Amino acid sequence: MTKIESAVYTGVNICAEAPNGFGKTCVTLSAILPWVKENSGKVLYCARTHRQLDRVMEEMLEISRNQDVSGVSFRGRRHMCLNAFVLENADLVAPISEVCGQLKATGRCSYYEKLKKAGEPEDLLENLPRKVLTAPEIVKIAESKSMCPYEMAKRLAKVVDVVALSYLYVFDPWILEVFIPELGTPPSKMILVQDEAHNVPATALDSASDSLTIRVVRQATREVGDGPYKDLTSFEFCRALTRRLLELTATMRENEEKIVNPQEIIESVVSIGRLDSADRVLHHMKEHGAEIKKSLLKAGKFPRSSIHRVGDFLLEWIRCAQREDFAFLLVNSTESGGGKRVSLDRVALNPTSVTKPILGMIHSSVAVSGTLSPLDAYSEMLGLGPETIKTTFQSPFAMKNRLGLIVHGLDTSFQSRNSSMYDRIVDHCLAVADSTPGNTGIFTSSYSIARSLIDTGLEKRLKRKLFIERPGMKGTENDRMIEDFRSRGERGGAVLLGVQGGRNSEGGDFPGPTMESVVVVGVPYAKPTPRMEALINYYDKAFNQKGRDYAYVLPAMTRSIQAAGRPVRRLDDRGAIVLLDQRFATPYLSRFIPSWLKETLQVVPDNSEVVAHRVESFFMT
Repeated sequence: MTKIESAVYTGVNICAEAPNGFGKTCVTLSAILPWVKENSGKVLYCARTHRQLDRVMEEMLEISRNQDVSGVSFRGRRHMCLNAFVLENADLVAPISEVCGQLKATGRCSYYEKLKKAGEPEDLLENLPRKVLTAPEIVKIAESKSMCPYEMAKRLAKVVDVVALSYLYVFDPWILEVFIPELGTPPSKMILVQDEAHNVPATALDSASDSLTIRVVRQATREVGDGPYKDLTSFEFCRALTRRLLELTATMRENEEKIVNPQEIIESVVSIGRLDSADRVLHHMKEHGAEIKKSLLKAGKFPRSSIHRVGDFLLEWIRCAQREDFAFLLVNSTESGGGKRVSLDRVALNPTSVTKPILGMIHSSVAVSGTLSPLDAYSEMLGLGPETIKTTFQSPFAMKNRLGLIVHGLDTSFQSRNSSMYDRIVDHCLAVADSTPGNTGIFTSSYSIARSLIDTGLEKRLKRKLFIERPGMKGTENDRMIEDFRSRGERGGAVLLGVQGGRNSEGGDFPGPTMESVVVVGVPYAKPTPRMEALINYYDKAFNQKGRDYAYVLPAMTRSIQAAGRPVRRLDDRGAIVLLDQRFATPYLSRFIPSWLKETLQVVPDNSEVVAHRVESFFMT
């Protein structure tokens, strides 16, 4: 708290690593709030998941019992909208924010109109049950008053001390431009907290990247091909674009991507369609699409325009064409339903181009996580600057309460995968689960490995119920599953099978028997694709030849370490961590393991009986 408080009062950034379960949220808030109260400032507390955002408000509620503090947590419009018309129709072609804005501007949302009559934000806050509210609580209150929950949260954000919100609100350039001015506090009086800050570089890159599918181009072709919105220029361009994309992907393999010259793609389309300059055509398409949306809204229909989407995407595609910090790809992949998916992807490569603008506006930033090793690497990728305070805090948990094992002789790299390897992994998973009094978590490096473990007999041979995290699982379904899983910790135990980097391997709390042991299966390296190669090459230039470390190795190790940190969450918790891959013990990877885990690790042979004995002895002592 003293370190963070000192950084905030002197206006410098701080990058701090502390173990999972340390109490980083409460510590950070308590260190920052005195400065905020003295300077009429505001905390923007960013996190990745809804659960993490609500957790910030839970800590704020405890603090509010002793201090006069206030706060709200945000979710996106889709999770805070009551307007059925918007929810049923919004998609990628017509984002919910855009539709919401048009409905508000034309007075066509009754929920928003009613909120407008609610008075000043201070009065609104005064009339609520309490001054600290989570997003779900705001939704319930707003619904009872037939008001817009999202706009209510935005109004409250103007007058509260802490706003907990997704990274996107501060790292998406388009949202940032609109959102920050609406908070009513000068950025120079804002403190930005980047919780689980290891996620920020990837989030920043995602927010600056975009994709246009051939399906949307075909929709645009139909939109202007006939009827009231017929437009020959737009029609010819989209038809030529579709033809060109199909020509280019005809010889590509399934799920293949390749780097393309962005300017050449557009010039070839203009040539095929025998059209005027690309810039003029695309501006015309965007303007025509805007008129279509206005016309639809006026007629009481949903304001969706594919031609606007195509024009807007390709104008940005051309604008970024000469920039070295973007890669341009043609992707030939398969949709979930089995159909062909062709897309043009604009891939951002420089996270600091997204993070630095906001860091340059605010008073200071606090970046915290259980996995920020090495601190220099993350400080660079976050764009925090050379004067940043970098500090690591040791684990408060007694060594005797933690067991860390790395199994030697087991390698899950692609070339080593065979039926014998999967048999041995299952044996080790069973050894750990059967020797653990409470629940066990198993986190694999991919869904395909998780599937292979089930096919090898993991579920059949387990003596406990197996809960399986599946790709594409809805949040509510996952929440119900985790609640059931947790409840079995004191009733004989259960096993959760998930993936590293998934929603259950990061951010969630599993104190006490709700997860007493965790098995980390493999190192979750990304596939060696052209976009990964482009990122490595760019990072080599930007970060002093550290491209492979920063772009490839570090994200994989961070996902593994986050999964490993699930068991020990309280001072009296006991947790066993078993890493099933000998590569974790190599000097190459061990540099990325934080001290709180490294100090507990021991290497054991590839023998499930030895692992079972070590885990069982640990829990018996």
